Amino acid sequence: MFRSKSLLIVIVLLSGLLITPLHPVSAQESKTPSVQAQPSDEVVWQRYLEWLRSAPQADSPSAFYLTYQSYLKSTGTPPDEIKRQAAVIGRMMKESPDGWRASFNNIYRTSNPRFATQPNALLVSTVEGRKPGRALDIGMGQGRNSLFLALKGWDVTGFDVSDEGLEVARRNAERAGVKLNAVRESDEAFDYGSGRWDLIVFVYNPLPVTSTAWVERLRKSLKAGGLIVIESHATDPRLPMQLPTAVEPATLLAAFRDFRLLHFEDTTGKPDWMAETTDRIVRMVAEKRP
Repeated sequence: MFRSKSLLIVIVLLSGLLITPLHPVSAQESKTPSVQAQPSDEVVWQRYLEWLRSAPQADSPSAFYLTYQSYLKSTGTPPDEIKRQAAVIGRMMKESPDGWRASFNNIYRTSNPRFATQPNALLVSTVEGRKPGRALDIGMGQGRNSLFLALKGWDVTGFDVSDEGLEVARRNAERAGVKLNAVRESDEAFDYGSGRWDLIVFVYNPLPVTSTAWVERLRKSLKAGGLIVIESHATDPRLPMQLPTAVEPATLLAAFRDFRLLHFEDTTGKPDWMAETTDRIVRMVAEKRP
């Protein structure tokens, strides 16, 4: 009996040794939170795209970008991590059309637009009295300029990455009883062709309109005597961050030096986008030389 009790005591003691930590855990160690792994760039990007689908209404991708940083702050994300994620998102917006698609699907979904829904005034004055031909509307959005041209007898093709914008454009064209070729495509993927267009419309687009390669792409796609109509925000040295649609006027002039300049303005006024503000605007009409 005594031997059985002794054996039982030894077993209990050994069990206690097996479940006892090799070193005691201090109170400080027990309260230290675990460090969360930093999300990968791809995870950061996908989370931003998901957030955009139900984000509060805004009038530009830049506004979404700033609002998302405020959202991250509200969730307790550290400032350094917010800065890192903002840099990732900024880079991906340049590399992928998905961010623009999600942004403008949100913008064009609204029934209370904060952008012009009438055709661009420079475009209207440029085609007045001009014989209709084939026109390309770059970044056509809801098709305000495409619809105007189609009603004037132009054969119009427009492209955009936004499903919502294109749906509005097609619906409005059907109501007006005109034909409109609205293509869901990015600028990189769209085939501009060669000697194809009598008119190209470039209005408030976040594209490299002054780059040598892009200008050559436009020049090649225009017919001899074809026009390009450009209006956009101009760069503003007072701003800490330039708008994605900002164009430096002097650089624009230099980029199209091989074209015949028909109209040029570096002025201030109410832009078609964010029309409640007064901004520096650049406007240009140029003709491809024979």
